Amino acid sequence: MYDILNFGATYFEDGLIIFAVKALLLFVFGKIITGILRKSLQKETVITTDTAKTPVYFIGRVMIAVVWIAIVFLILSGVKPLSGIGKAALGATSILAVIVGLAAQEAFGNFVAGFFLALYQPFRLGDIITLTGEGITGTVVELNMRHTVIRTYDGSYVVVPNSKMNSAIIENRRTGDKFPSREIVLSVAYDSDLDLVRDVIVKTVSSMPGFIDQRTPEEVAAGTPAVNVFFTDFLDSGIEVRFRIYAELPTKLYSYGSSVREALMIAFRENGITIPFPTRTVEVLH
Repeated sequence: MYDILNFGATYFEDGLIIFAVKALLLFVFGKIITGILRKSLQKETVITTDTAKTPVYFIGRVMIAVVWIAIVFLILSGVKPLSGIGKAALGATSILAVIVGLAAQEAFGNFVAGFFLALYQPFRLGDIITLTGEGITGTVVELNMRHTVIRTYDGSYVVVPNSKMNSAIIENRRTGDKFPSREIVLSVAYDSDLDLVRDVIVKTVSSMPGFIDQRTPEEVAAGTPAVNVFFTDFLDSGIEVRFRIYAELPTKLYSYGSSVREALMIAFRENGITIPFPTRTVEVLH
């Protein structure tokens, strides 16, 4: 029996079997602790304010990572060739050296960037943001030690390193609106009846299935249009028109915008409104 327990003692403290049992117990302990942390994190993000939700989430993810790092080092300390590494990493005098070593690494840079993102909050969980230099727009669904996860309008997920998020130019659409929104931009010919253009857009969009009316009761009583239509610029071949649409969820906004454009194309044709395209007049001199 002693020989069996001593098997592998050359490489493992107290033998291979005891090492395996200790590693298994540490793994189970880690699963229990991180499970408790995750449940606590979910509860805290529900009851905390919008301002506190993002840093609470980030700190919770950091705590979970620290637990697993400590468990890995404890397991490594039971392997004789690696025991020096594990004990040195856990030693108070070596922790500073480890941090300094990591400071030059991309992973630590992402951690520091994530810390400042959680602290200063240029965006929060649930905000709709646009990375202007990348053309990425979506809802922030996760901020962890290494990266930020953005869910785009078509339902895909974009993973962006925190260091890149920390240096990016970000358009944050935290306008206080309850529903995610998107601006529709088009143009109409210069000879168009602009009052007719406005009326067609308001009637078409407000009659769409899934339309969300953002007006207050006071605005409804005052007769404010259900859709705010703006003529925003003089283009080469027509005048620019902008208005905003809303959807219940970010994932529905992409398909809803497509339906609005399709309906407008039909309505414009029925009312003789032209969406212009660039034209050029050539004069031939004889």
